[in-house]
Amino acid sequence: MRVDRIAVTAVLAAAATAGAAGVVHAAPAPAAAVAVQGSEQGIAFTTAPAADGRLVTTVAAGSFAVTGGAVTLSDAAGTVVAALPLTVQAGGGVLDLRPVVGDAGRTLTLAPVSATGEVQPVQDETTARKQYNAGVGAIIGAGIGAVLGFFLGGVGALVTVPIGAGIGALIGFSTP
Repeated sequence: MRVDRIAVTAVLAAAATAGAAGVVHAAPAPAAAVAVQGSEQGIAFTTAPAADGRLVTTVAAGSFAVTGGAVTLSDAAGTVVAALPLTVQAGGGVLDLRPVVGDAGRTLTLAPVSATGEVQPVQDETTARKQYNAGVGAIIGAGIGAVLGFFLGGVGALVTVPIGAGIGALIGFSTP
């Protein structure tokens, strides 16, 4: 009779675990429009990415101009308040930018022209996602190890919980 209760409990635990870890189908959320607004020495600006990957900045009171190897931002009196070089070093490489000034100097559109060297993408988001998946995998693996250890006399959990957590963390970290 006691074995039947243990078997029923184990089956219910396995069913709950399988139900919680079931397959979920979902589409990624659409990308939200990102715009940065700010002020540089009294000149308000808005910067947002365009659909084709270019970066567009618009100022309300001021003007952009291309001078030499830089783009300058001037206030209403013509005083230069900021300058942006057209060659940027990023991630161990050099990135050349192509400026397009429009709307009587109030709009600046920057597009990458060429990259020299190897420009590395930011890996922080990927690493954070992998670490989160490893944590979730460790928790699930520890739970499965605890259930298995319970059936090995309770003391077996001292061995199966760390092993299950380790395997779960490895599986979680290796998922994309």
